[in-house]
Amino acid sequence: MNKIINHYDTWAPHYDSNINPTRDLDKLVTKKSLCNITFSNVLELGCGTGKNTEWLSTKADNLIGLDFSEGML
Repeated sequence: MNKIINHYDTWAPHYDSNINPTRDLDKLVTKKSLCNITFSNVLELGCGTGKNTEWLSTKADNLIGLDFSEGML
């Protein structure tokens, strides 16, 4: 598990700027799937750099984002 965490920590500074179709598709699908729902509370597991967190914060009264990679946070 530590190797995985280290890889994400290393990737973190470039995560949002690298070309990554999977990351971008996830963001699009998350918004499309949840756009008509307002949440009281959201627990976002694996929030990474916050690609969905910022948008989710507009849909929820309370939001907590967690990630095992300190670098991603």
